[in-house]
Amino acid sequence: MPTSRKPIKVALFDIGSTLWSSPAEDPGALAYCYGRGRDALVAYHGDAPSMEDLIDAVEGYFAEWEDIWKADNTRVLQEPTADFVGRALKKLGLEPPPDVLSAFTDAILETSIYTAKALEPEEGMPEALAALRGLGVRIGCVSNAFMGAGVLNRILDERGLGRHCELTISSCDFGYRKPHPRIYEEALRAMGVEAPEAVFVGDRVDADVEGPAGLGMRTVLTHQYRQEDPGRAKSPPDAVIQHLSDLPAVLKRWLAG
Repeated sequence: MPTSRKPIKVALFDIGSTLWSSPAEDPGALAYCYGRGRDALVAYHGDAPSMEDLIDAVEGYFAEWEDIWKADNTRVLQEPTADFVGRALKKLGLEPPPDVLSAFTDAILETSIYTAKALEPEEGMPEALAALRGLGVRIGCVSNAFMGAGVLNRILDERGLGRHCELTISSCDFGYRKPHPRIYEEALRAMGVEAPEAVFVGDRVDADVEGPAGLGMRTVLTHQYRQEDPGRAKSPPDAVIQHLSDLPAVLKRWLAG
């Protein structure tokens, strides 16, 4: 670490494909959560499409938008997730009132929590975050997600990581997606640090390397779950790691100067 750079005080993490693998949803989790959501629709409408049709419509619409955002990272505004769900349900001829839509949305967004419960623990992940805290580095998360911070925190808890994280910001709550600078600035403000005192860790070149680097943060690209080419970054990452367990050694070197 050059002597002109400030010591790292905070590590900010992406979540999906960084702190957990973001696997395909567990079938049992989908059935349980969409079943609860369907019950909310039936209670209002008296009937509802099949659970399979609801899953296809909503999960398919989510996937469409994920593809749109991946293809154009300048589309950085994000509406509340219930708005997306409402449009997906409208394709099935359903227009529930806000309270019913909210109940349906809350139920189906818990799918990833139950998927996280179904996965085996991953070796070395909680220990890596504990090692960072042992170095005096505080931890927060900044995620592009349809799930709000409350759901993301419950996923982290299921993976044994939540107790190490002070802050979680989700794009669906905040209204801006990475790589828009406002979402990183909000995380820095909430953690009480300046950009040179933070490192951002994630799997995407645009959202987790170029965006944070543009504000003056150091960056680490992880290849644990996805492997993007660091050579195509406008601002190359300061380090590339193969597993989260490699990160404490990187920060230890930087802190030692």
